Amino acid sequence: MLTAKLSTTGIVIFVLLVAISLYFLTMGVAKLYNRVRIGRPVERDDRLMERLLGYFSHDCQLKIAREPGAALMHLPIIIGAVLMVLGAVHLVLEKVLHLVLFGSPYFYLIADIGALLLLFGILWSAVRRYIQKIPRLGVGTWKEERFIVFLVSDLALICIAYFLTYGFMIVGSPEYFDQWRLSMAPISQLVAKIFSGVEPALALTLSGVFWWVHIIGALVIMGTPRYSPMVHPMAAPANIIFRYLDNKIEPLEKIDFEDEEAETFGVNKLTDFTWKDLLDCYACAECGRCQDSCPAYLTGKPLSPKEVLAHIKEHLEDVVPGEPVIKMVDGHVVFDEQEHKSEDAEDAKKLVGEVIDEHVIWACTTCRACREQCPNANEHANKLMMLRRAYVLDESDFPAEAQLTFTNMERNSNPWGIGWADRANWAADLGVTILGEADDAASVEYLYYVGCAGAFDERIKKVSEAMVKVLQEAGVSFGILGTEEKCCGDSARRLGNEYLFQSLAEENIETFKGYGVKKIITACPHCFTTLKQDYKQLGGDFEVVHHTQLIDQLIKAGKIKPGALNGKLKATYHDSCYLGRYHDEYAAPRNIIAAIKDISLVEMERSKQKGFCCGAGGGRMWLEEDIGTRINVARTEQALELNPQAIVSNCPFCLTMLEDGLKDKEASEQVKVYDIAELVVQSTSK
Repeated sequence: MLTAKLSTTGIVIFVLLVAISLYFLTMGVAKLYNRVRIGRPVERDDRLMERLLGYFSHDCQLKIAREPGAALMHLPIIIGAVLMVLGAVHLVLEKVLHLVLFGSPYFYLIADIGALLLLFGILWSAVRRYIQKIPRLGVGTWKEERFIVFLVSDLALICIAYFLTYGFMIVGSPEYFDQWRLSMAPISQLVAKIFSGVEPALALTLSGVFWWVHIIGALVIMGTPRYSPMVHPMAAPANIIFRYLDNKIEPLEKIDFEDEEAETFGVNKLTDFTWKDLLDCYACAECGRCQDSCPAYLTGKPLSPKEVLAHIKEHLEDVVPGEPVIKMVDGHVVFDEQEHKSEDAEDAKKLVGEVIDEHVIWACTTCRACREQCPNANEHANKLMMLRRAYVLDESDFPAEAQLTFTNMERNSNPWGIGWADRANWAADLGVTILGEADDAASVEYLYYVGCAGAFDERIKKVSEAMVKVLQEAGVSFGILGTEEKCCGDSARRLGNEYLFQSLAEENIETFKGYGVKKIITACPHCFTTLKQDYKQLGGDFEVVHHTQLIDQLIKAGKIKPGALNGKLKATYHDSCYLGRYHDEYAAPRNIIAAIKDISLVEMERSKQKGFCCGAGGGRMWLEEDIGTRINVARTEQALELNPQAIVSNCPFCLTMLEDGLKDKEASEQVKVYDIAELVVQSTSK
C-alpha cells in the first residue's frame, strides 16, 4: 500500500510552515516594493493584457540562448523549476490528501524530468561561477556569495530529496508502482534499484523523511526574498511586464521646463528616478552580458553598465532599509508610509560624483548594446543620460568640449559652429528644390533633412550629393530647407542639455509644419532617431525614413538599378547603432550591398545585434577620448582583421570615426570608407 497520509499533527505542521514561508515571501515583496516606490510615478499599468501576453513573447530566453554556456545553465533551471512546481503540487496532494491528480502517473514523469533539469542547471551554474570563473560574472559581496552557495545547495537538496522520496516509496510500496507507473518515473526507479535492499517499512519511513526535506527546502526558497541580496527572479518578470511598449527602445524622458514647482531638471538623487528606473536595479541579475558588449568597458573606460545599476541599488538599500511596518487602518492592512518615503531618500548624497563617478557618466556612447543584450529589459543608457542632465542643467558642470558644442549649436544651429547662412552651399549646383523658394512646398513629397554633417563636413557633403543623385535618378519628389534647417538636437539631448534640444526641436517642428511636411528622408541615423522618435514628445509626428530604407524600396520597385563597380571590391559593413539597435534595421543596407554587382561582403564578428559602436554616439563625437583605447580605433582593428578593401557605412558619424581609425592604423591608402549611397551612385553612373 502507498504510504499513508500525513497525520493530523503532520498536516498542522505543514500548514504552519507554508504560512510562515508565505509570510516571509510577502514581507520580501513588500520590502522591494517599499524601496522601489520612492521613485517618481510613471505610467506602466496601461494595456495590461498586452503587457501580460507580451511577457511570454519577450525574447528574454532567446538573448540568453545566444551564449551556449549560459543557455545550458539557464534554460534547464527555468524549465526544470516550472516542471518541479507541478511535480511538487502533485507530491503535496499525494502525501497530504492521498490524491493523485487526475489519476495520472504523468506527473511522475514531469517531476522526474524537472528535477533532473533543475539539478543539472544549478550544478552547471556552480561550475561556471566557481570552476570556470567566467569573467563577466564577477564576484559579489561576501553576503551575496554566501547566499549563492546556500541557494545552489538548497536547490540541489530539493532535487535530490525528491528522487529519494519516490525512490524509497517505490521500494516500500512495490504493489502500487506497476510497470506503467515505473516507466513514468525513470530516475526515481533508478534510485529505487540502488536502495532495493532496504526493508519496505524502513523505506517508507525514509520516503517520509525525504518528503519533509523536499518540502522544507522548497518553503525555505519561498521565504528567502526578505533577506536575499538576489531578488532578480522576482523582480525581472515584473520589469519585463512593465517595460516601455511603443518602441524598440525607450526614449529619454521629456522635461517640462514650464513646471514652476520643479526643483531639479536632472537626476541627482534617488527620488528623481522613476520607480521603474529603480526596479531595473533589482531586475538585474549581474550576469555581465551588458558589460561584455559595452564598447566603453571593452576599451578600458571606467564604465560597466551592470555596476551602474549595482551602485544605485546599493545606495538605495543604504538609504531606504525597506522593512515594512504593517498597520491596521480602517480595518485594512497597510504599510507605514514613513517607512517607504523617508527623509533620508530626499537628503541622501548626490548620485552624480558621489555615488557614480563622473567619468562613468561621460563614457557612455548610448549605443544600447547593454539594452540589446539584457534579458530583463533594463534601460542602462537612459539613466546615464538623466544623470548627465544633472551635471548640465543643475550643476552647470560638464566637459569643456561640450560647452563649445552647445555654444556652436546656440549661435549657428550646428555643432561645427560654421555660419548658418552657409548651410545650403553644398547644393548650389545640384538643382535641388528649396522649400522656401518653391511655388507649392506642400506638393513636394519628401523633405530631405540633410543634417549638420551633410551640410558642413567636407567629407559628408559628398554623401549628401550622392543621395541627391539617387533621388533624382529615381524621380523622387523632394526638397530641402536650406538655411532654415537647424540641428535636430541629438547631441544636445544625449549630452544632457535638454533645454537646448527642445529649443532646436521646437523650431524645426514649427518649420516642418509651416511647409506641410509629412515625410522626411535623412542619411543620418542620429537625425533619423531624433526626428522619428524624440520629436513625437514635442508634437512632431512625421513619417521618417532612413536613406538606406528608401534606397532599398526604390531598388525593389525597379526605380534604381544598381550595376557593377569598377572592379571587384571586398568590403565589410559596419552597423550603425542608431539604425540597427534603435530601429532593428539590419536588412535594408545589406539588401542594397547585395544588389550592387562585384561587391563581396564579409561580415565582422561583431555585427548586427552584436555590432560594435564607432564611439561617436551620445554626443561623444564632440568630446575627447583620453582614457583607454579609442573606440573608433578598436572598431577599425576589427574591420582590418578581414583584410577588406572597403568599409561600408550608413552614418556620417560612423564614416568619420572609421576614416580617423584608418589614419591611426596608417591604412587609409589601402582601405576606403564609403556610405552606401556613394556606392549606389558609382554602380549606376555608367
